[in-house]
Amino acid sequence: MTIGITPPMANAWFSQTLPAFYQRFPNIRTKILEITTSKAETLLASHQLDFFIGKTIHQTNVKTIPLQTISLSLVIPKTAGIYQSNQFWRPFTPTILTGMTGEPVIRAVGEARFQELVNHYFADKGIQTIPLIEVDNSRFALSLTLQGLGSIVLATAMLARLATEPAKYPINAFKLPTSELSLDFSIAYLPSHVLAKPIAYLVEQACQTFNPAIDF
Repeated sequence: MTIGITPPMANAWFSQTLPAFYQRFPNIRTKILEITTSKAETLLASHQLDFFIGKTIHQTNVKTIPLQTISLSLVIPKTAGIYQSNQFWRPFTPTILTGMTGEPVIRAVGEARFQELVNHYFADKGIQTIPLIEVDNSRFALSLTLQGLGSIVLATAMLARLATEPAKYPINAFKLPTSELSLDFSIAYLPSHVLAKPIAYLVEQACQTFNPAIDF
């Protein structure tokens, strides 16, 4: 049985789930892959992946079950034209997006589906930003934003630690309306008579206990 999950959730979720899983299914050999949603789509289509947790996949013959909707935030550095000092969280308004026109942004190209979502959001709003730097993941992108190199969109939960000491971080953060932009996490799996019971167990556990460690 081949199982995929968006990194770095494997350590957080499977380390809690697998011991009980193997008490029920001691003879099931498993292969766990930490993969992006884009890679999971390819493996599911070629029947090389049985079960996946990550961004929602829309694919024929793949069953999906929603888990969570992740809130996203726009983060701008002190070098942005609309930056205001001594304000970590600021209320989001349409004029904030207008102010993003011509601003440099950092793109997390390793998170292809997520980045496409963000790109379409800005395009639909008629906002043209400057893709200054491309990196592999949002955590690296955030570190560059803290250095003043460009703005990013990321999971709101990634800002929790920084928000406890807002005076230390020269950024402004805006929680985006979930009705406009959010990230859906889901279970995706291939129906299988042979693996029906193990998959059903993983689905049940994910629906009850899943809490993503946000780091796209």
